[in-house]
Amino acid sequence: MVGGYEGVRVLVTGGTGFIGSRLVERLVIEEKAEVRVLVHHWAKAAWVSRTSADLIEGDVTDPLSVKEAMQGCDVVFHCAAGAGPLEACETINVEGTRVVLQSAVEEGVSRFVHLSTIVVHGPTPPDEANEEDAFRPLGDPYADTKIKGELLAWDFWKKKGLPVTVIRPTFVWGPRSPYYTIEPVQKIKKGQWSLVDKGHGLCHAVYVDNLVDAILLAGVRPEAVGNAFFVTDGGGYTWAAFYSGLARMVGVTSLPSASSTSWQMPIAFFLTGALGRIIYAMRRTPKAEPARFLVRGVRFAIRMVKEFIGKKAPYPRPDMAMYAHTGRLDTSRAEALLGYQPRYNLDEAMHETEVWLRDQNYLS
Repeated sequence: MVGGYEGVRVLVTGGTGFIGSRLVERLVIEEKAEVRVLVHHWAKAAWVSRTSADLIEGDVTDPLSVKEAMQGCDVVFHCAAGAGPLEACETINVEGTRVVLQSAVEEGVSRFVHLSTIVVHGPTPPDEANEEDAFRPLGDPYADTKIKGELLAWDFWKKKGLPVTVIRPTFVWGPRSPYYTIEPVQKIKKGQWSLVDKGHGLCHAVYVDNLVDAILLAGVRPEAVGNAFFVTDGGGYTWAAFYSGLARMVGVTSLPSASSTSWQMPIAFFLTGALGRIIYAMRRTPKAEPARFLVRGVRFAIRMVKEFIGKKAPYPRPDMAMYAHTGRLDTSRAEALLGYQPRYNLDEAMHETEVWLRDQNYLS
């Protein structure tokens, strides 16, 4: 228990998602907060519907429903995020964030915690990277729109006085994690999972309850306002240690390995992404302004050619670079200003995760 939330009225956007739902549970059960959750897809609300949280139908892109959900709230945790095509990411991660930030200003909330991501610094941040390092747009819809969303949050802090804190978690795992727990376990069972470079890369992951601890601290510590924080499980462990822990849950004692330079991305994959960006630009261009689209199209074509010149075909996948990366992250700011210390070490978190996976029949 972090403390400081009893009786406090809180809004969680993205509260039906993996991280948001765990945050809601902790706020209600442990912290005794008065929690509201903005619900867009009721089919995804199973976990939070078991709590006493007030579920309000709405959408982060709809100012009226956001305003209704936020009325009287002291703290806002903005966990909503979109993935997939650029248009979906822009809608939720940028425009939705703008709506939530504006409502927070109008409602006079006392704290606004924005959940960002480590990928704003690219798949391979420099060694000893810290929160002041530059953002690195990649042409990836999710990463690039999360950069835009975070920049909006900082703009509202600097220009409108909104007390913003940003959390940049690494790769979040544990119960309910689709990408870094459920999917790899299922593929390991089928013999469809390999380590990269024998798993020697550093895995800067964060167990979901460790992350929620940091998020809760960010909402009550006065020193948190105006700061961004990296959050990890500590000093880092290898990808071999991480995935071997998951493998043991399904009785697999060793995993095959592949070289990071041998896993390649086909040109078709690159061009598909480029075509998607062109189509998105066309759809955003008013029919009465064809010249405007032509200018956009030419500028994009120039950027694409510059990016593509000199690259071999096919070229290495960004996620393989991430798995091979051995650089460390500087998490001292979270320790100093938030008082954050990982509550679960790797073995303890693996145990909790295995119990949940077994209970949900993922290991049978």
